[in-house]
Amino acid sequence: MATVQYTTYNFNTPPLISDSDFKILKDILTENPNYSINPSSSFIETFKVELIFLGIGLIGFYIASLDLADWLNWVGGIPAFLAFGSLFSFVPSMFSYLGYISDKSNYYRKLKKKIIKSENYNEFLNMRNK
Repeated sequence: MATVQYTTYNFNTPPLISDSDFKILKDILTENPNYSINPSSSFIETFKVELIFLGIGLIGFYIASLDLADWLNWVGGIPAFLAFGSLFSFVPSMFSYLGYISDKSNYYRKLKKKIIKSENYNEFLNMRNK
């Protein structure tokens, strides 16, 4: 039986912020509540190779669909076939990455909310422990 190998992405909760980091973030968020503390993640950068491969496959499919010559059908069909096969690993990896992004966003959204609500670091720690 064939197995599909794909990359899984899991969000690992970072260590608790320090008192000095809390004060810095508290000052920043007091001045600008819309400031994002969530580190950026790029879907395109993460899946750059896969997206290029799929693009080449789509171009190959288009070339093969023109049906101009037998050899041209092979030249376009082979990359299209390989790109289609790669979807079986790309799609599960993509969904795993979207889950990672969701977990990461939820963590930083809750962290930001607790920093804004708390008056000092001790109150922040009490909120975190609840």
